[in-house]
Parts: sequence; structure tokens; C-alpha cells
Amino acid sequence: ATLGQYEQMLGALMSTDNSTRNAAEEALNQAKQNPDGLFTALITMLRRNADEQVRSLSAVLLRKEIMRLLSNDGKGMVLSAAVKELLKRELLMCIEAEPSRSIRKKVSDVVGQLGISIMSNEPAGWPELLPFMLQATKSTNMQLHEAALTIFNSLSEFIASHMQAHHSMLLEVFRSSLQPQLPLSVRNAALRALASFLMAVDEPVQRTPFQELVPAMLQTISDALAQNMEDECREALEVFVEVAESQTKFLKKHIDACVNGMVSIASNTSLDDSLRHLALEFLLTIAEGAPTLARKMPRFCSDTVPVALAMMLELECDTPEELAEWENEEEDEEDTEVTNYDVGEEALDRLAIALGGKAMMPVLFGIIQEWFPSADWKRRHAALMAISQSGEGCEAQMAKQLELIVTTIVTHFGDQHPRVRWAAINTIGQMSTDFGPALQAKLHACVLPALVSAMDDGCKRVQAHAAAAVINFCEHCDRKTLHPYLQGLLGKLMQLLSTNQHRVQEQAVTAVASVADVAESDFIPFYDAFIPGLKDLLRKPGGKELRMLRGKAMECVSLIGVAVGKEKFGPDAKEVMELLIQTQQGVELDADDPQVSFMLQACARICKCLGEHFQPYLPFVIPPLLTSAQLDPELHVTDVDEEEADLEEEEGMESVTVNIRGQGNKRITIRTSALEEKATACSMLHSYIADLKEAFFPYVNQVAPILVPLIKFPYMDDVRTAAMLAMPELLDSCIIALNKGTAGATAELVSQLLIFMLDPIFEQLKAEPDVETLSCQLEAFGELIGHGAKCEAAQFLGQQIQTCTGVVQMLMNESLERQAERDKRRGDEDVDDEEEEQLEGEAEREEMVMQSLVEVAGKMFTVYKSNYLPYFDNMLMPIISGMLQPTAIASNRAAALCVFDDVIEHCSADGASTRYIEAVFPALLQYATDPSTEVRQAAVYGIGMMADKCSETAFTPAMVQQAAQALIMVVDSPTAWDEDTASASDNAISALGKICKRSPEIAAVGWTRWLQALPLKADKEEARNVHTVLVEQVEASNTTLLGANHERLPEVIIVFGRLLGTDLIEEGLRARIAHLLKQVHSGLPAVLQQLPAHPKFGLLTDENRRELEQAISS
Repeated sequence: ATLGQYEQMLGALMSTDNSTRNAAEEALNQAKQNPDGLFTALITMLRRNADEQVRSLSAVLLRKEIMRLLSNDGKGMVLSAAVKELLKRELLMCIEAEPSRSIRKKVSDVVGQLGISIMSNEPAGWPELLPFMLQATKSTNMQLHEAALTIFNSLSEFIASHMQAHHSMLLEVFRSSLQPQLPLSVRNAALRALASFLMAVDEPVQRTPFQELVPAMLQTISDALAQNMEDECREALEVFVEVAESQTKFLKKHIDACVNGMVSIASNTSLDDSLRHLALEFLLTIAEGAPTLARKMPRFCSDTVPVALAMMLELECDTPEELAEWENEEEDEEDTEVTNYDVGEEALDRLAIALGGKAMMPVLFGIIQEWFPSADWKRRHAALMAISQSGEGCEAQMAKQLELIVTTIVTHFGDQHPRVRWAAINTIGQMSTDFGPALQAKLHACVLPALVSAMDDGCKRVQAHAAAAVINFCEHCDRKTLHPYLQGLLGKLMQLLSTNQHRVQEQAVTAVASVADVAESDFIPFYDAFIPGLKDLLRKPGGKELRMLRGKAMECVSLIGVAVGKEKFGPDAKEVMELLIQTQQGVELDADDPQVSFMLQACARICKCLGEHFQPYLPFVIPPLLTSAQLDPELHVTDVDEEEADLEEEEGMESVTVNIRGQGNKRITIRTSALEEKATACSMLHSYIADLKEAFFPYVNQVAPILVPLIKFPYMDDVRTAAMLAMPELLDSCIIALNKGTAGATAELVSQLLIFMLDPIFEQLKAEPDVETLSCQLEAFGELIGHGAKCEAAQFLGQQIQTCTGVVQMLMNESLERQAERDKRRGDEDVDDEEEEQLEGEAEREEMVMQSLVEVAGKMFTVYKSNYLPYFDNMLMPIISGMLQPTAIASNRAAALCVFDDVIEHCSADGASTRYIEAVFPALLQYATDPSTEVRQAAVYGIGMMADKCSETAFTPAMVQQAAQALIMVVDSPTAWDEDTASASDNAISALGKICKRSPEIAAVGWTRWLQALPLKADKEEARNVHTVLVEQVEASNTTLLGANHERLPEVIIVFGRLLGTDLIEEGLRARIAHLLKQVHSGLPAVLQQLPAHPKFGLLTDENRRELEQAISS
């Protein structure tokens, strides 16, 4: 191709006509096949073409092509030595000769990329480059000086890693380039290069010499401000925020000066807003990145909080017109432009979370207490919103004064300014979320009547917000607390529903739904009042403005259905489902129509309510869910060019720009709306499979191929979790269908489905980056393994057992490594309370992972019994033994004991567990009196298992004696029945009962001690087992327990009285207890007559006594 053709191609690439541009892109792709020709043409046009746009595009294409040849896309294409020489020579000459600053900058970037490309392979491959750059930084030609610093910026990673000997030379370059007499364009270029270099350096010690530059860096900002050069000031501030984010410690020496400078910029209202926002962002970045450092600075909190609060006073709503506009504005359609108020509000939230309540509360409340009585409504408004914003971060401190704070806020429900009333209600709503359920339990009498009154407010936006706050309140409220308020609350919501204001109606409908969700069957008396109106809303043909209201009506009807149950809702369910089907099949719904997601969720709830009677509607609900589950989130990774840096984001898309080493800035874009829809669809599918069981079987073949691959979906953990949770349910659906003889359900299908799931599951468990998601996935995996117990076709083959155990082994080791890493961080002298709390949070999540892993191993023992031991011995035994050592942390010892409990429980029938007992039994005895409740509980449970499952040779009479003594020590400890220790004591009593059944010598004294501890309450599952044993022993007339003359029978009857009507006994047990009581009533009436004289009779409440009388007379 001739130069003219290349020039034509570049012209066409810039054309606004699509077909011209597409043809040019095709021509460019052809030209790339001959790199020498293309590069020669591009460098010639860059140097000789008179058109600035052509030169600019030539520079951009040169950089992109060099990067393509550097990466794998180049497919081994190389430039000839002659063309490389041409490029090296011409590019440096271009920097000296090019008149346009923006093109010089692009050419400097090309030089940087070419330098990396050449010198990565041969360090001495461009000997002229470094002398050229150094010469330029000493030149009086400022344009050349700036260009050289831009090249340093491009080469920063290369210099940091490959040119350590030159670091002192670089310090000199930066020192001379930050001199105050130089123009700001040069100093800012030095700042950018310095920041890139600092981020590229691996060792902190290599950064230390550069700390002396911080004052000169700060001076750049002051000079830019003094000269009113806003763009230059903005650039310098952006660099500071970047350094604060990645290299906080670098600034430590000069942190006071940095913070003071930023505080004065952020609080200077005469400056441009964007500069103030950046300065505040710097302060927040320090608070988040180095909270300990910030808290140790005497004035950090007291200087930064007022800056944020002052910004929250910058609200525009001073005229009646502005107030009316605010009242009619939709909550979610407020201005998208970020205001100073928004920035201040977000800053308070972030400061509170970063610094915590101890540092934040005194400063914040010092100011807002002065603002509450102010005559200026903006101060009252800001004071309320500040509490709302800082509640999450100051939770522990605010909780101590909750009542005082809430009562203060509620008094502002009557403020004269509607925006202050709105803010007060908003704050109560937010606090109901942050401080629930304590707030609901303690302060319902203060909050609920005030919200009901606020629904009569003269301002409709305030009315709607009061209904919205009811929704937040219900989130953490229990049925008992809400019950007394139902009449007043629902009456008022009914009035709001009959207004003609969409916004008020929308919030009221959702509030009714929230109330029904909490009230459950208590809602039945109000059902007939609400359902007809809600069905009318669904029948109403509505334009765009009614879509949200109809969607919320769908949500409300379905929640009411679940609350009142199938009996009450059944007759209306069919009509409601038909109305939903009509909505979907009527007019074509827009992709962004909110009714779509409300409808999906409403159908899932109605399915929960109707169970298998929902099956006829599946052909309508499943296909759209499968479509949504397969949505492509359209992930794109593109180069970030300066020109495109400000591209507007398309709605529903989100993008982040990241710096990828060696490849420059990349923009990663993804369609978040598709992600959310995908997650919802997966979650709905899981819920249908779980609720419908075998009724879902006809869809298994369609759903499995879509959900199984999503276990590994990389872009959203909600999708992975929902897909994983669906796996055991899908398998279960097939197993139930198989056991019921459903057509098409075969053992072969079950095992094929299992095989189809396992590889992706194993791969994902090994790769899952998020600890909480991993716990959920392991829990679901445990359930999947457990299905093997009820269906042979769902059992693993040898190789799969091997792989599964390998995965557990790997994850246990990784978890232990993360624990060790945390211990190392704990030892760091900079760790303070807040960081300690963060570490504790991480440790708790880690415990969950280890627990889930232990449960997976337990499930393997449940299903494969002793056949699992060879795998266990080979791969897990060394880890578990290590976790059992006294030096291990409590949660690890408890986890290890749980594994051995499983070995005893599931591998004793054939005596296979005996060889472990010798090592495990001493540990069970030792840990039965451990200070940690969870360790004691696991140890005494294991003793119970030995009593229940082991033979005389494994668990000898002498061992039985030792075990019984250990258990008595546990239950006789002075703190044995405290709230946080009782679960271990419950398990000890259960184990004692098992020993009594096994050993007559111990039973002689053991049963009496056992009975004294009943009823058990803390560990529900164990309590139910023990109470069943009690009934069995009484039915068998066990005289050791009851006494030769029934002298302990009254105590037994008192225990029965305390159990009837509770969830501490199994379903069928009530009838058996009633039968025993009747026998006593007819055979030993004197026992009942003497009951009131028994010392423990006072423990029976009136309710207990009624239950006893009822059982005897039933």
C-alpha cells in the first residue's frame, strides 16, 4: 500500500459514516499482516502530515500496535531491525519537533511502550533513550521536560523492577522537576510519574528515600490554588488521592501537613466543588486505608467531621416553588447530579465505618446537639440525617443511648418544616434496620404510634415516607410485638391506599405486605378487607405510571397469601395467578418494567403457599426464568484512551478502570441489570425446586444444563450461591420421583445427574474467592452428599470420594493458612480496637468455613460408614490430629472433636472405630471440662456417642466410670446452666442418660442426677431426644428413675408440665405424655393431690398448669 492509501484509510477511520468506518477497520486489519509496512507508514504520517487529527490517530495506533505485538495477539509477528531503528530515531525527534501538547503526550506514551517492548528482551536495546530523557529533564525547554516525565510515567514499572541501580538518579529527577519555579504542567507530570513509580515498587524500603518529596508535592497544590489554575490543582489532587489509596504509609511522615492542607481546601466554599470533593476524598481515603493512624492524630476526626457536616447544609430548597418541586419529586428520580449535600452525607457514612463510634460519636454529637434546637431548618435536617448516616459505623456506641436518641428523633416528626419531618422519619427507618431487633423490642411503643400519626401529615411525600419506615420497622420485628398495633396500623394504611396519590399508595401497599409478612395468621381478620382492592389493582389496565404500583400489589397479595396460609388464600389463588398470567401474556412488557421481577417473586411465594397444587402454573413461570438465568452480562475489556475517558455509561451498565501491569489502563464494563436479573432467576428456580420436590421432576432435564455451569459463574457470588443451593434440591427431586415410581425417573438418571454436577462443583470449591460464599457452597455440597444415604444411585464412586476428600483437605489447609496469616497480623504493633474487630469478623467467617468442611466430612461418614476411613486416614487424619492439639484455637479443637464424634457414631457398628478410641477418649475426657463451650459440647457429645454405639471391648467399664465422672463435673459446675454455656451441659445430660441405659451401677445414682436437670432448653435437638428418653423410661416403669415407691414421680410430672405446649418435645410425644398422666390420675391419684406441696411446684407457670389439666382431661 502507498502512503496515500494509508492516509486515506486513517481519514476513513475518523469518518462519521458507519459503512466507511467499517471498511477502513477491515483495511487496517489487512494492513496489520505487514507490520513493517504499517509501522513505517504510521511513523511517516506522524512526522510529516499537516493534519493534526491524522498525526494524533497515528500516535494512538502506534501505541496500540506495539502493545498488540507485545501481547499474545501479535501471533509471533515481529518488526524488522531496520523499522525498529527508524521508530527509535523518529519518535525521539518527533517529541522535540511536535508543536501540539496532546500529540506530544501520546508520542511519549508510544516511546514508553516501545521502550518496554525492546528493553524487556535486551536491557541495552535502546541506549539513546535514558540519556535523552535525562537531558530533557535538565533542558530549559519546558515542553521537552514535561514529555520526558510522561515517558518516565510510562516506564515506571519497568524502572521499578529492572533498573534498581538508577533509583537514586530518579529521585534527583523528581526533586529537580518539582522545583517551585517550574511551570505547573511540568510539576504535575512529575507528580504523575512519581505516583506510578511508588505504586510499581515492591519493597517499602525502596520508597523511603522519596518521602522527602512530599512537601514539594503539597506545594504544587498550594501554587495551583494561588494561581487560580483549577485544572492543574485538580490533577495534583487526583494524584494525592491515588497515593493515599495505595501507599498511605508513604505519606505517614508528612501526614499532618497533608491532612491540614486537604481540610482547608475541603472547607473553602469559594473553591470549585470538584476540588473540595477531591480533598475530602483524600481525607476519607486516609481514614479507610489507615484508620489507626487517623485515630491517633489528635485533630483528624474533629477537623474532618465538620467539613462533611457543613457540606450537608448546602441544600437548595428555600422558596415555596422549590419546596413544592421537592414534594412532587419521585424518591428514586431525584437529580442524578452529585451535590455537595450528597458528598457530605456519603463522607459521614464512610468516616463512621472507618473510624468507629469511639472516635466519631463525641465529635459528631457535640455538633448536632447544638444544631437540633437551631432556627435554621437546614441544621435540624443535617443533624437528623447525620445520625441516619453514621448509625452503621457507630452502632455499638449509639446502642448504649438508643432510647435517648430515638425519642429525640421522634419529637421531630412534628417539626414545622416538611423536609425535617421527612428526615426524622427517614432516620427512624434507617435505625430500625441498623439497630433491629433491639430497637423494635424496646421502643415499639415510642415508634409505631408516631409513624401511624405521621401518615396523616399534610405533605404527601412525608406521608409516603412514614409508610416506608413501617417497612423498615417490620424487617426486624416479631409477631408478638406487632400484634397490639395491627388494628391501628392497618386501618391507617387502608386510608392511604384509598388516596389517589401513586407514591403514597405504592409505599402503603408495600407496608401492608411487610405487616402481613410479620403478622402471619394474625392477619386473617384483615384479609377480606384488603384482598378485593388488591385484586382490583391487578385488573386495572395501567399506563407506565401505574407499573410500580401494580408490581407492589403483586408482592403484597403473595405475601398475604403466605401469611394466612393455603386454607384462607386457596380460593383466591387461582384468580390471582390468572391475573398474573394475563399481565405477562397481555401487552409486551418492556425490559425495564418493574412488574417483571415482582411477578417472578410473587409466583414463587404463591408456589410456597400452594405446594404441589402450583404445578399447573409451571409452564408459565419456568420458561421466562430459564431465559433470565441464561442472560449474558456482556463483559467487555477495552483500552482506555484519554479521549474516551469521559464516555457516558449506558443505563444498566457499570464500568471500572483498572491498571493492569504492563498493559496500561483497561476499562472493564458489565451489564449490572442483567447480573441482578440472572441472580433473581437462579434464586427463584432454587425456591421452586425446593418447594415442589418431585412435582418439579418434569423440568429437571431442562434446568440442570443451565444451572450446573452457573456454579462457576465468575461475575457475581449471588448467582454461584443460588445455582449451588439448587444442586441438592435437583438431585432430591429425581430421587423422590424415583422412589415414587414416577415415569421417566430411573436410577441411571440420578447417577448421570450426579456425575454431571460433581466436576463443576469440585472445580468451584477449589477456586471460590469469597469465604462466605464458600461456606454456603459447602453446606449445599454436604446436603448433596447426604442424599447418598437414601438412594444408592446418588452415591459417589471411589474416584469421586477420593477427589472430594482431596478438595476438603486442600480447603482445610487453606483455612489454617489464613488463620496463621491473621495471627501474624494480630501481632503487628499497629493493630488497634477497630482493626481487632475486623480481624474477629474474619475469624468468625473462617470458623464457618471450617465448620462446613467438618460437616462435609461428617456427611461422608454418614453415607459411606467405615468404607470412608481409608480416605480419611490418608488425607484428613494428619490435619484433624493437628487441630486436636491443646495449642490449637478453640474453634479448631471443637471442629476436630466433631469429626471424631462422626467416626464413633458411624463407624462403630463393625468395630472399625475401636482403633481410634485409644487416642480420642483421653481427648474427650480432657476437653469435657474445657473453658470453651463449643469444645465442651463436642467432647461430651462424643462421650454420649461412645455410650450409645461402642462395644464393651472398645468402651470398657473402667472407661465408662471415668466418662460418668467427667459428665457430672460438667453439669455440677457453678456456671453450667448460664445462657452461653447451657448447650454443652444439655449434651452432657444427654450423654449421662446414655451411660445410665448402658451401666446399671452408674444408673443407680445417675438417673436421679439426670432427672434433676430436666427440662433441657438450650440445645433444642438434644433436648427433644432427652425428653423422649424420659417418656420411654416412665413407660417402662424404670424404678431406678422413679423410685421404688414412685417418690420421684411428682418431679417427673412437673417436668411434663413444663414441656407440654412447647417446641421441646417431638410431635407424637404430647399424646404419650397425656396417656401417662391419665394413668397416674386413675391409678395413683394421691400423687397428683400432693403435687402442690412439692418444692419444684412453684416452677410451673399458670400456662403450664393449664396444659397439665388439659392433658389429664383430654
